[in-house]
Amino acid sequence: MNWAKGVEAALAEGRYNDTRVIDSTYLRELIERYKKNVSPKKLGSKQEIVRLEKWLKSDLADRIVSRCTARDFADYIEKRRGDVSKRGGHVAEQTIKLEIIAISNVFEIARKDWGYKELENPTRDISKPKGSGMREVRIEPKNWERIADILRKCRNPQYIVIAEFAIETGMRQDELFRMCWKDVDLLGRKVIVEGKDTSTTGQRKKRTVPLSMRAIELLQSLPRSINGSDPIFQVARKTSADGLSRAFTGACKAIGLEGGCFHSTRHEAASRMAPHYPMLTLMKIFGWKTPAMAARYYHASDEELLAGIDRMQQLVAQSA
Repeated sequence: MNWAKGVEAALAEGRYNDTRVIDSTYLRELIERYKKNVSPKKLGSKQEIVRLEKWLKSDLADRIVSRCTARDFADYIEKRRGDVSKRGGHVAEQTIKLEIIAISNVFEIARKDWGYKELENPTRDISKPKGSGMREVRIEPKNWERIADILRKCRNPQYIVIAEFAIETGMRQDELFRMCWKDVDLLGRKVIVEGKDTSTTGQRKKRTVPLSMRAIELLQSLPRSINGSDPIFQVARKTSADGLSRAFTGACKAIGLEGGCFHSTRHEAASRMAPHYPMLTLMKIFGWKTPAMAARYYHASDEELLAGIDRMQQLVAQSA
């Protein structure tokens, strides 16, 4: 009787929290719902789904969500640090960080959009792995030529074309594989890119990416679809993003470029363009929201730093 009166008083004052839903929902249910309804709309959905699959195999997936604690996720991080990766070493901090981000997204969407208002996000209260930090692996011309030689020997002749086009434009792998002829303006030397989906609506923000003359040549070497709506790199031959990633990473390893992967093409493109564009323009080309994001990708070489100081000295001498 006293309990009932207490609930009535709490309701009247707006203090009552009904936790029955989160006390009867398993984390697995939320992960499956997110994987089905949210991940497919996002850029990099395939990678996020892989991370969610990892969570579905964990003991935490069969835990009632209201009983998931920060300690559980801190323990998960420590356990993952002891796991061995496919490459033989320990699982990278960046890998663990992205897994935590994925499960944190599940909690946040459930809390904000699915009516689980009383659900706390326990990952907010843990120290997360720092990840990879700045992307300092550059594919400089001398390395690119060696990588290109290896890619040319692959069974799929499009690997070399896509990789070089990526360096010329700085487009992400997912964007490259979705690019259609209707998105390309050869005369205007530009391509309209549908970039990251930053919401649950599936709406991607569009941006314009300029095309170099070499990028134009690469596109002109490819066949066109009749309606222009088919992905450009799937018209002549079906090409796997995973296959391209493995081939590119393998080529980087073969030449001794530690840490090189297909995403390094975006880093290299940013480093090449940065000296020639104002910061805000570069951010628009690459779809970055903040200068801090640009700083993670742009890594000037020693030669570029010296060239900058030489240009400055020339300007000073001319104005004297």
